[in-house]
Amino acid sequence: MNSAKHPIQAVQRTLDIVDVLKAQREARVTDIADELDLSKGTIHCHLATLEQNGYVVKNGQRYALGLQFIDLAHHAKDRVDIYDITRAEVDALAAESGEMALFTVEEHGEGICLYKAEGDNAVQTELYVGYRNELYHTAVGKALLAFMPEERREDIIRGTDFEQITPKTITDPNELREQLAEIRERGIAYNHEESIQGLVGIGAPIRDQDGTLYGAVSLIGPVSRMENDRLTEEFPELIRRAVNIIEVNITSL
Repeated sequence: MNSAKHPIQAVQRTLDIVDVLKAQREARVTDIADELDLSKGTIHCHLATLEQNGYVVKNGQRYALGLQFIDLAHHAKDRVDIYDITRAEVDALAAESGEMALFTVEEHGEGICLYKAEGDNAVQTELYVGYRNELYHTAVGKALLAFMPEERREDIIRGTDFEQITPKTITDPNELREQLAEIRERGIAYNHEESIQGLVGIGAPIRDQDGTLYGAVSLIGPVSRMENDRLTEEFPELIRRAVNIIEVNITSL
């Protein structure tokens, strides 16, 4: 994510407080002050302003995020034109495969999960709507990287701090570039236990007739169910079919 050239300190402090409440669910003024190394008076003033505007609620001596953020999320999601079109196909993809299906978009060089659907056999993971991930180690992320404009792709790769999340995570930028070239040829991206050991992902990009990239969809499941023909034929075909329907419907927007 790009750094602001002239950040407003008060705004940054407010956002830091929101991040602490997101991570801790509830926190006292003292807890937040200790976490951010700020005075209790400063934290209290920020919290009072957030509470006045519905972004924070107070339960006894503890503060938590307010439901006003749900309203913000709704409006942020509404700017994604294909959300409703894609949601229906992701639901169908999850139901037919029995696995977890995702719709992800790129923002600030990260993959943001906008919609998740679970089939009857879906594994339980920490993934949730709004979850952010670096692009280099997920199937949807690599699908997005592979099909975005080259200059944008290179900016993201150069700005990525590659981390060895699992023994199979790609950490060499050149190896990633080679894999992205292969993804462009076959139209399908894979995550072979690169984010979570034992979990495999298959993803494909959503584009219009001009090649504009809108997002990507994926299926995620355990290695034991994502093998052989399911991995190379059955599930990629399900994803291609879902993407095809979404892309056809994009022409009506």
